[in-house]
This record gives sequence, C-alpha cells and structure tokens, in this order.
Amino acid sequence: MSAKGDKETKCSLSLLPPELVEKIFLYLNVRDIARLSCVCVSWREIANVDHIWLHHCMKKKWMRFGVHDNILQESPMCKPHSNVSKTSPYFQLYIPKETRLSPICQWKNVFIRVVHLFHNWDKGRYTQPVTLKGHRDQVKAIDCNRTCIVSGSEDHTLIVWSLQNCTKLYEIKAHSDAVTAVILKDNMLVTGCADSSVRVFDSTTGQVVFSLQGHQGSVDHLAIIEDYIVSAGTDRTVMVWSISQRKHVHTLRGHVDEIECLAHCGYTVVTGSWDKAVMVWDVRKEDAVQMLHGHREVVTCCYCTEDTVVSGNGDSDVRIWVRVSLYPCSLYSSFTVERFLFLFEVVTCCYCTEDTVVSGNGDSDVRI
Repeated sequence: MSAKGDKETKCSLSLLPPELVEKIFLYLNVRDIARLSCVCVSWREIANVDHIWLHHCMKKKWMRFGVHDNILQESPMCKPHSNVSKTSPYFQLYIPKETRLSPICQWKNVFIRVVHLFHNWDKGRYTQPVTLKGHRDQVKAIDCNRTCIVSGSEDHTLIVWSLQNCTKLYEIKAHSDAVTAVILKDNMLVTGCADSSVRVFDSTTGQVVFSLQGHQGSVDHLAIIEDYIVSAGTDRTVMVWSISQRKHVHTLRGHVDEIECLAHCGYTVVTGSWDKAVMVWDVRKEDAVQMLHGHREVVTCCYCTEDTVVSGNGDSDVRIWVRVSLYPCSLYSSFTVERFLFLFEVVTCCYCTEDTVVSGNGDSDVRI
C-alpha cells in the first residue's frame, strides 16, 4: 500500500476508540488477522498486541508453551543433518535490521512457533532421537526436570545428563546394587535401590546428602509429597520419611505380598500388589484408608486423582474406583468400584483424566 493509502487507513481507524478496534480484531480468526496485518503498518501494529494472541493461544490450549515451557528460549539438541525427512525442522523468524515495525509481541511469537512445531510433526520433520550411552547394564529407572535427565541402572550407578546438549555431566557410584527407582524434585534427587536403601543426592553436584535405612527388600517405588518421601517395594511395606528431619516417620502395613505399583495425588497414596489388592493410604496417618478388593491377579498399575482410583491387573481388566460419602453430609467417604473394563491382554500401565481412562496393554495396544 502506498504511503497515502496507509495514511488514509490510519485516519479511518483513528475515528474509532482503540478498545473497539481491538475488540473487532478479537472476533477475527488467525488467518484473517495475518492478512489484515499485511495491509498497512497501522493495522499490523493494532494486531501486534499480546492479549489478542494470548486469546488465540488459550483457544488452542497452547498456554503451556509460554507459561510452563518457554518455547521462545528453546534451542535444538540435534544437528540439522539428523533430521529424518531431510528438511529443516528449525524455526527461524526473519526480522530485517532496519524496520519501522515494532518488535513482535511475546504471544504472537509463541503462537507462530507452536504452529511451526505442530506443522513439523504433521509433515514428519523432526530430528532423530539422541542416544545417551554410558551405562553398562540395563537401565531400570529414569526421571527428568527442565535441566537434566537422571538414569539408574543395574550396573549400580546413576548418571546425570545435561538436557541442553545431551552430554554426561557426572556419574554417581554410591549404590551397592541395582538402582531401581529415581525421582527428581528441584535440586533433590532421590533413589531407591535393590540394597534396601533410599538415598538423597544434590542433583547439581552428585553429592550424597543423606541416606535412609529401614526396608528389608528392594525399593522399587518412590514419591515425594511435600516434606515426605514415600517408598515401597518387595518387603510389602510402604515407608514414610521426613525430608527436613531426615528420619523415618512411620510404616504402612497391609499388603501380604510384594508391592508392584504406587501412585499418589496430594497426601493420598495408592499401592497395588501381587496379593491382588489395591490399598489407599493417607501418608500423614499410619493406618490404611481402605483396601480395595476385586482383582483376580497381580495389580500391575494404578493411578489416582482426588476422587478416583484406576487400577489394572494381570488378568486383563481395568477397574475404576470412585470416592463416595458413606452417609449424607458425612465427612467420611469410601471408594467403590464404578466401572469394570475387560481387555484382552495384561494391563501394564494406566492413566486417567476427569472423563477418560487410558491403558497400555500387553498386546502392544493403547486403549482409551
């Protein structure tokens, strides 16, 4: 558009209150906003505001890319030649050095980059996975935060890897047996081991902070809940430890066979065992909240929310347990089975949301 046309458009827009102009833009879809932004500088500047693009990010449920995960700060971990489709998956936004346009606003930048990201996935434009080599035996446990990956192995070691460039930061040789469970929280790294110990490390240095002894078998499951470390394994017990006091708080007993799975939500912990039972605990109390019976084989997996427990077993069924009040207006509640889903193979893992249950199964399928 000519300078004269740009001036006329700007004058016509100036007749409307800025709030009204922006409200009009909010009714437009992204494609129309992009086209209007090409009309003139004035329209581009009107469309280059955060709340318009934040609105469209919210509609597509992309808020996490700008809040929890900062996609604007991400850098590629792989070299371009590792791209499986031989076409570059990297994002480069061309901005001329000399321009009268204002810098692109944050949420428009997020929106553009996420569109590019999903377009690459749809077209198969992504990089081959990085292989981290360092362990000498089977990797039994792994966890990750925003800066590093930690892996535990049957070779008795822990390795801390940089998530930024996928290189080994350091190796920890503090266990006398296989590392069977790993959990990261902030700079705290907690491990469970087949030698019956629970150890706490500083993940930035790899130094042991303290060790917890009390189990009589392999520690295969861990959780961190506020100031508590919760551990469970082959000795049939769930042990609760205080992080601040670095000591044992109490032991939860009820299972009569090895504990195979553990999940938690808030202070509620759910365990499944080879004794075919699912047990619900409050880690602040020593007695079980409830024992859930019904499975006919080992409970292989479990998941819980505030009011729901989902469990799967080796006999190919998934059970959904829902918390109900025992009496009207009562503070006391109990879990009762609401759904019984029969599948065709052993259920190896499960997950649930407010209205959906997902299971992984021994026949290589994922069922929803």
